[in-house]
Amino acid sequence: MLLLFILFKNLKIKLKIVIILIIILLLFSSILVYYTVKAKQISEINVPIIMYHSVLKSQSGKYIVHPETLENDLKYIKENGYTTITITDLINYVHSDYSLPEKPIIITFDDGHYNNLTYVLPLLEKYNMVAVISIVGKYTDTYSQSNEANPNYSYLRWSDVNDLIKSNRIEFQNHTYDMHNMTNSRRGCMKKKNESIENYSSILTNDLKKLQDEFEANTGYIPNTFTYPFGAISNASINIIKQLGFKASLSCEEGVNVITKSPECLYSLKRFNRPNNISTKSFFKKFEK
Repeated sequence: MLLLFILFKNLKIKLKIVIILIIILLLFSSILVYYTVKAKQISEINVPIIMYHSVLKSQSGKYIVHPETLENDLKYIKENGYTTITITDLINYVHSDYSLPEKPIIITFDDGHYNNLTYVLPLLEKYNMVAVISIVGKYTDTYSQSNEANPNYSYLRWSDVNDLIKSNRIEFQNHTYDMHNMTNSRRGCMKKKNESIENYSSILTNDLKKLQDEFEANTGYIPNTFTYPFGAISNASINIIKQLGFKASLSCEEGVNVITKSPECLYSLKRFNRPNNISTKSFFKKFEK
């Protein structure tokens, strides 16, 4: 009888120990899950990117906005707690312990229109913001040679690019040297049907490297991001741009980017094209749902 009592008592003690251990394990698991989720929330940041092109007073359309429309957008950005950042800021966040603001947003302008200098820079200075311009190298070379400077039709010259870099308001990126067209069955820099990977790789590499070299020769700066013309992406291009040293790429697909600590999230970044025919409030609703 005494032996049974001792055994029962020992069993109760062991049971209590097991229960305590289970409780400790559950508490530890809960804490681990909490901090894992919290760390994920901290490392994942939503970043919308707006895509503009030309800014003109005389006309408007899908790829042309009035200066007034642009200013209304910048006012909205400021009044709603957004902070403009550059692609380099995004790259630094992914590759290091660099911090981003609470509500980051990126403003981009494609092609390198001269009116970006005429109308965009003064507004960026007025609202204390930064933006990204992706130029087409051949356009810049052509207008550097002719020295034409007309907001209605010309493109940034290398002297303009340097002035914009010195303003500390503009970051420049690569939009191809001469592949911003749709000729010879090629859409932008996409691979042609039945084209060999060797031929495609050579053409794309030579084009992008030409603009990288011209950037360095004319400004001392080397772009770290490639912007796809027309958003036309070939799977074969992805490794090529990585091999050329580009840390990010911009597409034309619409959507909000979820930025993590994975470098892969920086490629084919999504953007919202900004037409002139909708109000600022309606446009921003597209990514504030």
